[in-house]
Amino acid sequence: MRIAIVAALLAASVLNAQTPPKPDPPIGMTPEAMVWTDGPSTLPPGSKMAVLEGSPKSDGMFTMRVRIPAGSAIPPHWHPRQERVTILSGAVDLGFGSVANAGNTKRYRAGSFYVNPPRVMHFLFFPEATEMQMTGIGPWELQTSDISVKAGETATATASVRTITPLPGSELAPSMTIKAVVDYSIRNFKPSTYSLMMVFESTTPDRTFGVGPMITVTGDRPVAPPRPNFLENATGTVTLTQDLARVFSSPQFKRPIRVRIFVQEQVSESSSRTAGMSDWIEFR
Repeated sequence: MRIAIVAALLAASVLNAQTPPKPDPPIGMTPEAMVWTDGPSTLPPGSKMAVLEGSPKSDGMFTMRVRIPAGSAIPPHWHPRQERVTILSGAVDLGFGSVANAGNTKRYRAGSFYVNPPRVMHFLFFPEATEMQMTGIGPWELQTSDISVKAGETATATASVRTITPLPGSELAPSMTIKAVVDYSIRNFKPSTYSLMMVFESTTPDRTFGVGPMITVTGDRPVAPPRPNFLENATGTVTLTQDLARVFSSPQFKRPIRVRIFVQEQVSESSSRTAGMSDWIEFR
């Protein structure tokens, strides 16, 4: 009897081992079955979205469709992972850089396809009502170039401007360059984590904006700027320069011009925080 039981168990074990795993069910959806909801706040007002597979809020592959009203725009932003886009109807004007420039875009009409590389600033204009399909690896995040100090965050770094040219109070022009010598100190320092950034007061209350390196385009392919120059030591002195031409052309530009230095901590691949900052310096 014991031998018979053992033989039966062995046979069941072999049968289970030979049974292939149950495959994932196929995904199929007609346009009538798609459920459209209001788009997130990061998309223009009136936008709609329908999730076709996965979830843009979770890890893993997702596909979604987005409808954007005519005349809309999405300001400069970036995503931590690749974004694959197919234009189903309408048209998209796509440009690269930290400042939205309608004169420096390429139009993608219905039937077009493009891929935005990770961490590359880009912006969009929609001359027509547009529907596009986006595929990527979640979670899907849209990071803007705006930098603000979040409530409740404790400063862990300091920055002070030792010298700056032109002199504070001077009148600035687009042809000029600001040069600042900055002393900094960071507590609990970690290499390849912190960097300094020159920012400007924005027309939006309590907001600032920064103008990073230009994205170059070779043919149809954007070329990202080098990785930020992370600080090598917990304390030191760094010289920062900023060409003002792109600052003056930003829609966020404000007079009187106020400048400060942020110490930026890279928290993860997709997020950063302001660890400390200098006092404001004002120009005309």
